[in-house]
Amino acid sequence: MKKWLIASMIGILSLGIVAQAQVVETEAAKVVFQVITEVSTQGWGFITPDKAADFIDEVNPFILDVRTPKEWDETGVIPGAVTIPLTELEQHLAELPPLNKPVLVYCKAGARGQYALTYLKALGYKNVKNLQGGITAWINADFEVEKR
Repeated sequence: MKKWLIASMIGILSLGIVAQAQVVETEAAKVVFQVITEVSTQGWGFITPDKAADFIDEVNPFILDVRTPKEWDETGVIPGAVTIPLTELEQHLAELPPLNKPVLVYCKAGARGQYALTYLKALGYKNVKNLQGGITAWINADFEVEKR
């Protein structure tokens, strides 16, 4: 009888916990969803290496490399790039340009650049582009890199 009573109480308590586990949209989630909605209508923010080179020449964006120091040393960086690993971006906000400055962000192949683009858009940057294919595509298109 005691075992049945204890098991019943645990079951009832479990149901209460599960019933309370409802999805609630946070302010942060709203911002991220707004960014997703915006970039989904703009080709997800990707820019090809050829267009990125034009973007650099015409707009003079802040160039942000979000790879790791090991990756910077292995392949070099796009000339003029500021190097901040993606996982440390929050600690280096003072190194970022004003919100109205265009930004070209890149990583090795594009995924971390997309996370950085989303974060920068959530911070309030309006003109952020992610180099499609990352530094790998940049190098394969025979654009210049500089060693660190």
